[in-house]
Amino acid sequence: MGKHYQVSARADYQWQIKSAINKLSRLLCALREAAAVKMRHLSLIAGLVLIAGAVQAQQLDWWQTGVIYQIYPRSYKDSNGDGIGDINGIISKLDYIASLGVAAIWLSPIYKSPMADFGYDISDFRDIDPLFGTLDDFKLLVAEAKSRNLGIIMDMVPNHSSDEHEWFVKSEQKIEPYTDYYFWQPAKGFDPNGDPIPPNNWLSVFGGSAWAWSELRQEFYLHQFHPKQPDFNYRNPAIVQELKDILTFWYDLGVYGFRWDAVTHMFEDPALPDEPVSGNPVDPNDYNYLKHIYTQNLPETPYTLSLYKAHTDEYSLNAGDGLHRVMMLEVWNPIEEVMQYYRNVSDFPFNFRFLTTMNANSNGRDAENAIRGWVDNIPDNGWPNWVLGNHDISRVGSRLQLTDGAILTTLLLPGTSINYYGEELGMVDTYIPPEEVVDPAGYRDPPRTPMQWDDSQFAGFTTGPKPWLRVNDNYLTVNVAAEEAADESVLKTFRKLVALRKEPAIQFGTLHTTVVSYELVLAYAREAVNATDRSYMVVFNWSHDQTHVVNLSPGAFGAFPFEITNPTVEIRTIGSDIPYDNFDPSAFTLKPRAGCVVSFNAVRK
Repeated sequence: MGKHYQVSARADYQWQIKSAINKLSRLLCALREAAAVKMRHLSLIAGLVLIAGAVQAQQLDWWQTGVIYQIYPRSYKDSNGDGIGDINGIISKLDYIASLGVAAIWLSPIYKSPMADFGYDISDFRDIDPLFGTLDDFKLLVAEAKSRNLGIIMDMVPNHSSDEHEWFVKSEQKIEPYTDYYFWQPAKGFDPNGDPIPPNNWLSVFGGSAWAWSELRQEFYLHQFHPKQPDFNYRNPAIVQELKDILTFWYDLGVYGFRWDAVTHMFEDPALPDEPVSGNPVDPNDYNYLKHIYTQNLPETPYTLSLYKAHTDEYSLNAGDGLHRVMMLEVWNPIEEVMQYYRNVSDFPFNFRFLTTMNANSNGRDAENAIRGWVDNIPDNGWPNWVLGNHDISRVGSRLQLTDGAILTTLLLPGTSINYYGEELGMVDTYIPPEEVVDPAGYRDPPRTPMQWDDSQFAGFTTGPKPWLRVNDNYLTVNVAAEEAADESVLKTFRKLVALRKEPAIQFGTLHTTVVSYELVLAYAREAVNATDRSYMVVFNWSHDQTHVVNLSPGAFGAFPFEITNPTVEIRTIGSDIPYDNFDPSAFTLKPRAGCVVSFNAVRK
């Protein structure tokens, strides 16, 4: 049996104290907010303790004011005709990315990998897979991006490596110091046929047992994902240090930070108890058949991540370059569990509420709840963020049946915006015939299809005979070249919204939300702290078939706590026909799935 190293009792005790203090702080904050809420208006000073008159002296950092643009490298731009996107392809499109106004590019994994899970099975954390290029290509990407005021953020996959990683190969042979780098366990016994019985009933996210037998070592290893992705043993301090060294390696090469994948799986209960049945009507081999109370979100996880946050902050301090290196976490748990990954654990855990609580039938109240559900629960020192899509879930254009309406709703909220490539065009899921599915999980191909650059063959993604995934049939009209040429397009709306994020009201202003017109229309305002600055209002009709005349004048139901004066429509959704001039906040018409951004002067009564 492998050793089980323990987090120190002192560290654990300190963590419990911090946790208790934080919970008390959150309770007091909630009480203060509850007393202040009226007519479901939310007032939130965007992540800072702001003092009137001094707010303009406050400076937000790049990761707070900017937009982070996620690229799935396989699908962005192929430079050599092999049908797979690569680093040089990304370099060739840096001018386009810079034109979007984003602050940084987050790359899904490009490390050396056998590609059993398309790069999330890493065989060398310090090298680039030849499919994507070389380490020199990566260094050039960092330099070229920096010359355009763009940062590069890498994916960190802390839960596991590939079974072809040198560490696992040596661990399987019990070669020190790698013997206990992974989560090894002896067989529970042997069945009548002489086959080893797994230690317990734990299941893999990909289905079936989470245990795989090693004939060489005569033990099982844990794999919470693919069998070629063995889980690390984080109770071994050597693994904790290995990942610190990997972070330092990439920080030395100039990366701006990391997005951390699947962090809630990092620890398991060493007592190996069976997990209880969930009651979900699914196959017993389906991951959702069990409640994962012994393999997810264990208390040791936030503490261990806090060590990496401290390491990152220390590196930034010692670098002396003034750059804050960001740490973003993928956490899909219930919101009360997600919030424990703030504090000193990360800069922020991803906010997936627009992915998990919204669908094509959602209304304005649902959208407001998605917003309030995050900002009402965030710790005092927490920084908000908003995610519309990623490589693992249906694109927002398909999931919500919204394109410019989705980015209109989220890009001016307080906090960091994370946007998946193609959202700026209104790209939607692509149908993949069963015989063309390549995703080992079976469902993630539709949002991963190639970027649509123009109306040439394969949307300009590759000059080769075939892309790795088929291109969406709508590429003839939904592509960068067509949207650049159009009078109005999702792309042009995206750029305008990103540009507005530089305004003082968007960076520092108070957030107010309201829902009107039978809960179908969401309106929110970013009220400027200084009366001389323009405030902004976003209004969107979530109805599929009803036109609404909206009244947001003082005294109207759901009105904001100020008078809207000198209003000007700055941005409108495509086909909304909202007039740019003579906007009347007491009576303006919104077609179904239409909305706008209005600048104004807020006058308090």
